[in-house]
Amino acid sequence: MKNILLLTKTNLKRNFLAVLISIAGGLALCFLISSMGKLVTEAVAQIRVGIIDNDDSALSSDFKEYLAKDMNYGLVKNASYDTLSSELIDKNISAIIEIPKNFGQQFSIGKKEDITITTLDDYENAAFLQANINNYLNSINIISQSAGGDAKLFVQMLKDYRAQQITVTKSAAQEINLATFKSTQGFIYSIGFYLMIIFGVSILLSFMVLDDRLSGVFNRIQITPVKPVQYIIGTGIFGIIISAVEILIYCGYIYIKGIDIGFPLWVLVLFMSLFSIFTVCFSLAAALALKSKNAITSLVIGFSTIGCILGGAYFPISMSPKSLQNLARILPQFWFMDAFRALQADINADILPNIIILTLFTVLTFLIGAVLFSQQYKNN
Repeated sequence: MKNILLLTKTNLKRNFLAVLISIAGGLALCFLISSMGKLVTEAVAQIRVGIIDNDDSALSSDFKEYLAKDMNYGLVKNASYDTLSSELIDKNISAIIEIPKNFGQQFSIGKKEDITITTLDDYENAAFLQANINNYLNSINIISQSAGGDAKLFVQMLKDYRAQQITVTKSAAQEINLATFKSTQGFIYSIGFYLMIIFGVSILLSFMVLDDRLSGVFNRIQITPVKPVQYIIGTGIFGIIISAVEILIYCGYIYIKGIDIGFPLWVLVLFMSLFSIFTVCFSLAAALALKSKNAITSLVIGFSTIGCILGGAYFPISMSPKSLQNLARILPQFWFMDAFRALQADINADILPNIIILTLFTVLTFLIGAVLFSQQYKNN
């Protein structure tokens, strides 16, 4: 036990860069959980439009009330066209709506007047906005024709129309709490990046073992009181420690900030710990099986990249073809992400199979590493 602790301590001193990279990875995950949540929340936020009222009539006021109350648009009023143009370019608003000067007067005497809409590349919002405005103008045109050119009657009918208009109760199929939505979505995207970052840390562990093999340290251990098995265990503990640093920073940030990830925090710690142990075993096996850093880098990055894409780290696996969904089940990344998505959908979801399968992946990788280690030991 003493030799194992000595080796772990020595590894920490000679590979302090790995500790710093693990700290940087944890901080990066903290940044991602906040920034990704904000980005996703903006996608479901209220549509904002700038409006320039050159008419200031009863009809223009009714039109703005229609946009704000009936259609739930956020209106940016009392701003110049130049200011709104800058907001549109920065995509802080989706469109600029200009109400012409004689808008109310023209409709009151039975004539039509167009509203100018300026948009950029937000085709979807522009199409819905155009449809809503056309629907409103068609209704107003019917009132205008009914008034027969009588301006006073038109204003009175407009008031009656607004007062007697049937109120449509709007409700969503699923009520969205934006704060909770931001937290859960920020988490699910940031934890996907964890699967990539943790393999980056494991590469350094593989390089350390490979350097010891090539430099003869692994051979010289056999003539010292330190047994080769103790060397592997000490190195593995070092890998688990640097992985734990990243987990501690990330989970600590979630706990301190009170971020709602959709399920208990201890479940996250459990799965991250299981996956970190898997990556340690994977990196040790790679270092014992391969003979160059280029080969190790290619294997680790290739497995990590393909595993993250197919395993649903960056998007739900349900979006993939059926054949890829079946293929993804042979990857540990799939079972890692599947557990979190299942828990966010249903807090009572059964994730025991995910835990068992991740454990089996770890045991399998450990056994492969043990076989490779035994072969190395016999050859030496």
